[in-house]
Amino acid sequence: MNLIHKLKATTVAGLVIGMVAFGGNAEAQQATPQKAPQQQTQAISDADIKLFVDASTRLMDLQQQSEQAMMTILEEEKLSVDKFNELAQAHQQQKLAEAEGTAEEKAAFNKSIQRMMEMQPEIEKNMQTAIQKDGMTMERYEQIMMAYQQDPAVQAKIQKMMGL
Repeated sequence: MNLIHKLKATTVAGLVIGMVAFGGNAEAQQATPQKAPQQQTQAISDADIKLFVDASTRLMDLQQQSEQAMMTILEEEKLSVDKFNELAQAHQQQKLAEAEGTAEEKAAFNKSIQRMMEMQPEIEKNMQTAIQKDGMTMERYEQIMMAYQQDPAVQAKIQKMMGL
């Protein structure tokens, strides 16, 4: 993994944390697996895995587009990713007033967050569309995601199909 990719991954993590901290629920819903009955997660067909992989690939593309849009917002507001992350963490801890930063940085932070939150409904809609495009339901996607996180055999099948 090259340095730019690592930096981008760090940036994304910070932006997602920021979005979740301010009420964005698309990422929160995806990151919080729901409990699925064990028998449903064990009966995952190759066709289901193929649908899951295709949907996940589309979600990764959407994530990259969303990241770029968020980065553009930060650039337009003249706020560095590091400062955004620092202020987001302070806000999450309800200590934004005490956080280090100029009044201009805090104003840019608030404006950036507002603009990012305005993107949220469209991001959510696009995520649902990406998952449901080939006929997979949101519930089934979540079940397979949970199985992927908990079952090494399912994880291996998915990684093999993804070419990892």
